Amino acid sequence: MSRKAAYRFLLGEIMTAFPGLEKEYGGCRLLTDCGFAGSSGESMISPFVKDALGKPYLPGHPEILFNLSHSKNGYAAVVVSDSAETSAVGIDIEARFPYRELLARKICSESENRMIREASSEDEKKRLLNLFWSRKEAILKCEGTGIRQDLRLVDCLCLSRSCELREEMNEAYTLVACIKRNRKTR
Repeated sequence: MSRKAAYRFLLGEIMTAFPGLEKEYGGCRLLTDCGFAGSSGESMISPFVKDALGKPYLPGHPEILFNLSHSKNGYAAVVVSDSAETSAVGIDIEARFPYRELLARKICSESENRMIREASSEDEKKRLLNLFWSRKEAILKCEGTGIRQDLRLVDCLCLSRSCELREEMNEAYTLVACIKRNRKTR
């Protein structure tokens, strides 16, 4: 599935889940900017807007929180319709990559590196490095910054209680969604 087709599908799913948006954005064809390679220069319209740091949102609909990710033939979206309980979401999908010690030292905090060093096998090191990478990206996308800082400063083993991670791994992909819950007031 092409990136264009995947985003069309995701947009269709969002429109189906939130029928009120169809009236507002019903004629949109999709995506952003000036199209993609192979789109023969077709101009595309999108209901999604990005803030100054690149986080997408739907103008006029702060109650709908969403985030998108793609990687090597994989696409993922997280959508939350009740922002009364949730303040932000982020998602990352990555094709699995081999363990590389240099990469681990470059992106992992001291506690994460310690866990990798103590892993019982190369497969476990690979699993942990892939998981830590996707956790960090989902967390930073949830925060709205994306990867704009030293990843060693984001320790995904020490998260705040308001941050919830949902994870799925298989031989091909690592998928992590980060949901930041609003604190309950008394």
